[in-house]
Amino acid sequence: MDEEPFKILLREPVRGMELIMAKHGALLKNWLRKFLKNDDELIQDVISETFMEVWIARDEILKKDNPSIWMMVIAKNIALKKLKYNKKRKKASIKEIKNMPSSDMPHKDLHYREIKDIILLKAQELTPREREILIASKIDEMDNKELEETFGLQPQRVRNLLSSAVAKMRKMLKEMR
Repeated sequence: MDEEPFKILLREPVRGMELIMAKHGALLKNWLRKFLKNDDELIQDVISETFMEVWIARDEILKKDNPSIWMMVIAKNIALKKLKYNKKRKKASIKEIKNMPSSDMPHKDLHYREIKDIILLKAQELTPREREILIASKIDEMDNKELEETFGLQPQRVRNLLSSAVAKMRKMLKEMR
């Protein structure tokens, strides 16, 4: 059971898919919920289509640098396609249009959230202190003074941790290409 589910998928497709769904299903559902809000039916559709794409690509999936991130990107693309389709189909009343957010580029928000999720996922590979400082600085937008006060650290220690975390993160993200 400790074997990587994507490797098992190649040898034993049915068992591999079961393991992938068990291991990644909840994570995928929670990740999709961030930008598909509480539309459980749409989320389930996206998850089903994503797993279908994994099944179709099972012979090629091990050639991917990180199959789980590849799967999340596939899910994002499917979600975007469905959101665009639903947006075209939807007929809105004038009242609804008046109250709609002014952003005409929802895919930018989705793209930002996707990148943020990837960074948070990769941040798990940092030391706990580096992870805390990086997230507080880059995601929560705390400045160095706030970091010093919040974490009770010396100014140089904050700079060192932040510098180290950013350098490691850059390296991890470059390796994903």
